[in-house]
Amino acid sequence: MSESRTVLPAPNLLDLIGIRASEDAITLEARTASRVARCPECGKKSTRVHSSYTRMLADLPWQGIPVTMHLRARRFFCDERACHRAIFAERLPGLAAHYARRTERLES
Repeated sequence: MSESRTVLPAPNLLDLIGIRASEDAITLEARTASRVARCPECGKKSTRVHSSYTRMLADLPWQGIPVTMHLRARRFFCDERACHRAIFAERLPGLAAHYARRTERLES
């Protein structure tokens, strides 16, 4: 199924936890699906989770109702000794740029 026909902006990257809807807002609760992340500095894969945090991203409206995604993202340890970055946040290409407040499909 095409990504444009799913409720999630990047269904291959995310697991849907829940949906809350009211007459004036829709909120998607999601988490990242991958168990590993690559360090943006050295490219080494990591499975050691440091912590997690919630990103709030605006997405395309549905039938004129604003959609917000509360995304549980993680920070990982980089175990490469030569790497200058000890901790990094997982990147979500195809979903949102680093520090973005909107999904890529809303930006376009």
